[in-house]
Amino acid sequence: MLDWLYPNTCEFCGELSDSTICPACLNALARVPRPICLYCGAPTYGLAESGDGCRSCRGFSRDYDFARAALLRTPPTMELVHAFKYGRAAHLCRALAALLAALWDNTPQLRNCREWGLVPVPILRSRLFQRGYNQAEELAVALGGLRGLQVIHPLCRVDTGQSSQTRLSANERRRNARQAYQLTPGWREGKKTPPSHLLVVDDVYTTGATARACAAKLRLLPGVKQIGVLTLVRAG
Repeated sequence: MLDWLYPNTCEFCGELSDSTICPACLNALARVPRPICLYCGAPTYGLAESGDGCRSCRGFSRDYDFARAALLRTPPTMELVHAFKYGRAAHLCRALAALLAALWDNTPQLRNCREWGLVPVPILRSRLFQRGYNQAEELAVALGGLRGLQVIHPLCRVDTGQSSQTRLSANERRRNARQAYQLTPGWREGKKTPPSHLLVVDDVYTTGATARACAAKLRLLPGVKQIGVLTLVRAG
């Protein structure tokens, strides 16, 4: 009766749907087109796929082993991400995590290994209180449920006086991110043992500053063999 009175509808088109975003609207979101840079995952637009690095990542430190994103930055995609991130629409995370799970099946580094531990990018406590949840953690937990993987929290966000990376230039992002993300005490002191493969999970890859900063800290953990980055959106 409740389903009849309050039917489930798609957040985008308003049509009846068993999911918060119907399959038609999910399929309409622009995927990251091939070919891509096999290191940072950026579309290379006609150039050959290569692991040597593209214009987006060449010259930067290689703190992670590879990065992949499900969606290209477009107005409909960013509208969805903003609703999820700032509009208290945490109920969207399962549909969005399904996009990451589909990308997982098409990424050999992920598909061929079962030892991945999911590491959500942390946010400040003040930001967590304001939003009510960490969108990266919501994605990681939903993806972990779909893939049967554990979510671990070896990283914390330190207050550097910059509550958000979005208003900073590329150089400022890099400097701020290196200070902002640190290992939590238990992991830093070796009291906890990480999986051999760690996957940083976030909502948007913009300049890569956050991904590289988090990966650099995770490299300090003993026994870590590979670090990947998985995001919902690839910007830039």
